[in-house]
Amino acid sequence: MTPSIDTLAHVDDPAPPSATPFRVGVLGMLAGLAALWLVRDSAALSGAARSAVACLAIIATVGTYELFIARVYLRPSAGLASRALRSLSIARIAMRLAALACVYAGIGALYWLLPEYHGAFYTPFWSLIATLAPCVTIAAPFYFAWMDTHQRETDDAYLVLARLLFRGKRPSNWRPLREMLAGWMVKAFFLPLMVVYLSTTATQLDASLGAALAAPLSLATFRFMYDLTFAMDLMFGTVGYVCTLRILDSHVRSAEPTTLGWLVALVCYQPFWSLISSQYIRYEGSMFWDSWLISMPLLRFIWGTAIVALLLCYACATLSFGLRFSNLTNRGIVTSGPYRFTKHPAYIAKNLSYWMIFVPFIEPLDWRVALTHCAALAAVNLLYFMRAKTEERHLMNDPDYRAYAQWIARNGLFAQLARALRYDRNSRNDNAQASASSRLHWDE
Repeated sequence: MTPSIDTLAHVDDPAPPSATPFRVGVLGMLAGLAALWLVRDSAALSGAARSAVACLAIIATVGTYELFIARVYLRPSAGLASRALRSLSIARIAMRLAALACVYAGIGALYWLLPEYHGAFYTPFWSLIATLAPCVTIAAPFYFAWMDTHQRETDDAYLVLARLLFRGKRPSNWRPLREMLAGWMVKAFFLPLMVVYLSTTATQLDASLGAALAAPLSLATFRFMYDLTFAMDLMFGTVGYVCTLRILDSHVRSAEPTTLGWLVALVCYQPFWSLISSQYIRYEGSMFWDSWLISMPLLRFIWGTAIVALLLCYACATLSFGLRFSNLTNRGIVTSGPYRFTKHPAYIAKNLSYWMIFVPFIEPLDWRVALTHCAALAAVNLLYFMRAKTEERHLMNDPDYRAYAQWIARNGLFAQLARALRYDRNSRNDNAQASASSRLHWDE
């Protein structure tokens, strides 16, 4: 019996709610790009300053929706009440501020001790810190004061840390403290990289835009789109690491609990990636896609368009998080945008784009060199596969993610393709049976 077309899609099976709608991320991105455009010719602003302006535009746009329309602080996951639950305690606020100061001091000591952070590479990050430090100093007491009266749980991780450091009182439950410190370590590692990369990309974007306007539908246009997609990704990455706030329901619910999960994530970033890529898994050859297809302009255009489409998918996966993007932590489950089709759209798009950009299978020097490059890129793909699996294992502790994973198993892109193939195969079998029955009838 031929299956009905209803078997190809679950029309009455809506996706689980997303921590933030995709359309809000798109609106925030438009605001960020508009801000970047408006300050593009400002000689007084560095690349880091222009990037900061764009990020502030995103935070203002998405934050306005989160606070005043979605009112995310009223969600159970935020752990906050709409009205004050207790009277204000100056002592509790002072202890939380002291704990926060200790966290900042510890991170600052690490930056000072590690030579990696002493070079000029991180100058944009230090510039941003110098700008934000006075703002944080002024805002933190007011934020903790509001949280002190509205937070349902009185003894949060900051109070636990303060009592441990200043009174020697060991907590009965170490998990909140571990999660809080792990979240800060994630931020301390990734935020400097995001700021530096965004500053560099914002500067490159100005130059590539001018070249693209001078030569539309050329390789310069591809270069502009390449820079644009990474600017989009980096803006929301930077915003995500900055806006770790319970009032926005973007706080850390949990951090990656395994060493393997941390390892496979960290090696994909500097300073570890330079060593790994140059000494062990070098997949870049002497030929790239544009020079490979230079004699076939139509195929070159199609190939470049496919690369841009993959990179746009990668960027859209990041902006789907709104203010919640972060590696190694769970800050709310996203089910909108590209995540409506698969659990790992960013990793899939990124790894496919690597094969199309670097074409490791094309190597004029020797086929054995090409084979080596293909094996190296396959190792990179395996690394991202391990990242995906460790992330899934971590997030499966969240019932919202379990519901999302089950929904994807029924309605995701690969599930729909599998149903379509079964439908097509069953249809061919039914047609073959009908044809055989018809021949038998005529033979009789």
